[in-house]
Amino acid sequence: MSMSLRDQLLKAGLVNEKQSQEAERQQRQQRRERQQLPKDKRDLASEAELAARQAQLAKSTRDRELSRRQQDEADKKAHRAQIEHVPHARPQPEFRSQSPQHVAARSGRDH
Repeated sequence: MSMSLRDQLLKAGLVNEKQSQEAERQQRQQRRERQQLPKDKRDLASEAELAARQAQLAKSTRDRELSRRQQDEADKKAHRAQIEHVPHARPQPEFRSQSPQHVAARSGRDH
């Protein structure tokens, strides 16, 4: 059987027992307040809550998209920096001009 969200949060250590009880108490209070409203105002309260949830969802969607774009830009910048760094990372071979005597000595011939 699956655990409730409360139990999962407690098990993960994201909340403690006191925080969990406080959240439950607030939910009960909100339900009581909603039930005390006349039926027509309950609908308005529900509509306001729905609108708030939709606004929160839209905001979180925008935030995720912005975060993704920023991460993409950071990745591109890091990639460009790596590309610019690559030529400097490799040691450049030293080219020395060799005298004819040095070349002859290596090949075993005298000039």
